[in-house]
Amino acid sequence: MKTYISQLYPFVAHILNVVKENVRIYLMPSICAYCKKFLSTQDIFCSACKDKIFRVVSKQIDITPSVSVTVFAISDYKDPLKRLILGKSWSNSLASHYMGQLMWDTLPLKELDCDVVVPIPLHWTRYAYRGFNQAEEIARVISKKKNVPMCSALKRIKKTEYQSVLKSTLRGQNLKEAFALNAAQAERCEKKHILLIDDLMTTGSTIRAAVKTLLPLKPKKITVAVVCRVV
Repeated sequence: MKTYISQLYPFVAHILNVVKENVRIYLMPSICAYCKKFLSTQDIFCSACKDKIFRVVSKQIDITPSVSVTVFAISDYKDPLKRLILGKSWSNSLASHYMGQLMWDTLPLKELDCDVVVPIPLHWTRYAYRGFNQAEEIARVISKKKNVPMCSALKRIKKTEYQSVLKSTLRGQNLKEAFALNAAQAERCEKKHILLIDDLMTTGSTIRAAVKTLLPLKPKKITVAVVCRVV
């Protein structure tokens, strides 16, 4: 019964979330997602807030002695994008759609020859608490824009502590054996170029743990895209 609930809940929560956000978008005028200034056009930030976004270059991180991945990020972990990322703390899923659009507009994803988009998963208990997975909502936007399938190839089998409350030296241990392959979908990623999506990278522990879990699929390549990374 517990397994059935854990599988059914994300689907029901997503449907309810889509309905809620469509109503919100239809009824509310366009306002800046950071300063709340009314906008004359459909946009995410006003021009003044856009100017506050500090661009960062891509970063290479080592996974094993022979495997490394490129991580693309829009910005350092500061406002105004930090405000969008923290939206998950008060169940603001609209912020996730904004971040997906910003990723598409800002990062070189249009030219990336990926085959499948894979979001970093939440443990089902955290999903139930929030009602959505921010990385999954971002990945859904990218999947639609790029016209490639989104695949839930990973599942979170360990209810970890929040990375943000741990010292950097403990974060890797916190994520040890946190992920496993989702047998129902993982084979769709075999020998494919995987685009792995998350909202934030701090020390890279989550990315490393997720990529290591995907390696048995013998992917052609793994590229990572996040909204922000700590510089």
